[in-house]
Amino acid sequence: MDALKRLDALAPAAALAAFVRCCGARRWAEAMERGRPYADEASLRRAAERAFVALAREDWLEAFSHHPRIGDRRALAARFPATAGWSASEQGGVQGAGEDVLDALLRGNREYEARFGHIFIVCATGKTAPEMLALLRARLPNLPAAELEIAAAEQRKITAIRLGKLLAEGLGMAGLTTHVLDTSLGRPAAGVGVTLARREGSAWVELGRGTTDADGRCKDLLPPGSSLQQSVYRLSFESAAYFGARGVPTFYPEVNVVFEVREPAQHHHVPLLLSPFGYSTYRGS
Repeated sequence: MDALKRLDALAPAAALAAFVRCCGARRWAEAMERGRPYADEASLRRAAERAFVALAREDWLEAFSHHPRIGDRRALAARFPATAGWSASEQGGVQGAGEDVLDALLRGNREYEARFGHIFIVCATGKTAPEMLALLRARLPNLPAAELEIAAAEQRKITAIRLGKLLAEGLGMAGLTTHVLDTSLGRPAAGVGVTLARREGSAWVELGRGTTDADGRCKDLLPPGSSLQQSVYRLSFESAAYFGARGVPTFYPEVNVVFEVREPAQHHHVPLLLSPFGYSTYRGS
């Protein structure tokens, strides 16, 4: 089942929660929930823009309040668990920044909030920490009304990116996805069989099967209408069949990745970096 069909099939409260992950303005999320079903992604995005037009200042401030400060990595998981993975990847440019830049961002954020009454909002995707710091300083002299419009435009950019992530991750909430990369070729591994199982006592109970697509992704491992629980899960990758189709021997005929879900409301992305003689995995976003 594709993401739009899943979105249409969600109960109103669940669909509302999915949209709030994209934009914290509740009036916007409610309009998006009421607008279901969506024929395609283009109609979804058109509805998002229409819903933005109706928002007032208090709605934008509500949306801003759902973001951590730029550079405040400690707040991601603590205050924003539903979007921590997205925020961390969006603010990836902060990683590795020098202490002088991080300190300047901290001071700049405080000055900005004192002047405008809300946090500094910028579409951080693809931007370095120095670039974000320069934008913050450039916007400080703005009049409050003008700055609100600029921040709202940045929020719209962020929301557009997150809508794409919502669809790419199969709704991105209470879900599970994987992405297999063949490091021996430096490209996605298409056609890898994947099985999902949950541990119940001393046994493993199979929940679903799938095959990675041309981009190496598998998005629909959970059965329709089901969700993750607090439990231990296993992803099994059929590496022998994948490499065998190319006539390549492998030391690992099957790769099993066992992981524990502690916060079922979060999306869990478990990538696999695979080669004929080794593999690695990590918690993605």
